[in-house]
Amino acid sequence: MITARDMRFHPAEQAGDPLWSETNYFSFNIPEAAINGTIYSLFRPTLGVMTSFIHIWSGKTGNHQGALYSDGRTHLPIPSGQDLNNYRLANSLHVEVLASNGGNKDYRIDYTGYDDSALHLTFRGLMEPYDIHDPAMDPKAAGGASTWSEAYKNGHFDMTAHITGECRLHGKSYAVDCVSTMDHSWGSRVECNINNMSWFHPSWGKERTIHCIFGLDPYSLGDRYGDLLHGYVLENGEVFGLKSGHGTAQRIGLMQNTMDITVTDVRGKTFHFTGRSLAHNEWNAWPGLCVYHSLMEWDLDGKIGYGECQDLMSLAYITSRKKVDYR
Repeated sequence: MITARDMRFHPAEQAGDPLWSETNYFSFNIPEAAINGTIYSLFRPTLGVMTSFIHIWSGKTGNHQGALYSDGRTHLPIPSGQDLNNYRLANSLHVEVLASNGGNKDYRIDYTGYDDSALHLTFRGLMEPYDIHDPAMDPKAAGGASTWSEAYKNGHFDMTAHITGECRLHGKSYAVDCVSTMDHSWGSRVECNINNMSWFHPSWGKERTIHCIFGLDPYSLGDRYGDLLHGYVLENGEVFGLKSGHGTAQRIGLMQNTMDITVTDVRGKTFHFTGRSLAHNEWNAWPGLCVYHSLMEWDLDGKIGYGECQDLMSLAYITSRKKVDYR
C-alpha cells in the first residue's frame, strides 16, 4: 500500500548504494495537436545528483533531435533540504505534492524554460496509487511476477490522473485537459544494460484507463510482446488488476507504429483494443536507454481514446544485434 510517506525519499534503504534511484514521471497529451509531453526526474541521492528532462514532441519524428522541445540535464545537484514531495530544481522545475485527496494523489507542476516555453499543470489522481508489490491490488504480485528490473523491486506505483493546465511552446499556448498515467519508483537502477519493457496506457476519458507493463524482446519475439508483468483497469472509479494479457506491435525499425492488445482483469473481463501512432519520438531518458515513445490513438469497440506507449530498450540490447560496416 502506498501512503503519503512514499511521496518522499526512502533514505534508510538507499544508504551506501551509488546506484540507488528514485524517479518521478509525469506525462500529458494534446491529441488535436498530436503533442505528447514528459516531465521526468531521476534522483541519485547517494551521489547527490539527478537527471531532469522536459521532453515534448509533435507528430512522427525520427530521433531525439526531432523533438518540438527538449530540456535535459544529467548532472543537476539534488537541492539540499528538499524532498520529493516538494522540490524546486536549478532548471526551474517545481513539483509539489498537494495536501488534497489524501496527500498522495495530487501534484502541481510548474516549469519555465527557454524560448518563451513553460508548463503549468495540475495532476488530480483518479485512483489510489497502484502498488505492484501489494497482492491485494495486483494479482501478478501474488504470483511472484517479474518487476521489470532491480529498479522496481524495492518499490513502484502507477497512478492515472486527470491533468489540466497550460503548455506554452515557443510562444504558442495550448490548453491541456487529458487523462494520463504517472509513476514513481525507488530501487537500485543500473545505467547500462537494464531490462527492456513496454509501459503503456490507453485512456477513454475518466470512464476507463487500461494500464499495462509487458516484457519486451523484439529481436527474439518479433512482433509479439513478452509476458504481462503488471497492470490494471480503472473503470468508473474502480480499479481491477490485470491477470493475463498478450499483444503485438507492428514497427518502423524499433518504433511501435500500430498495436493490438488483449488483457483480462481479475473479474474475468477481457478487453481487446488496437492503437495507431499519432506522434512518436526516440527519447534518450538517460545515456544508456532509448525510449521508443508514441502518443497512440486507441480503439476499444469503436470508442476512441488516447495515451502513450513507451517501449524502453537498453542501448546495450539495441547494439547487440546491430552490425555496422564503416569501410
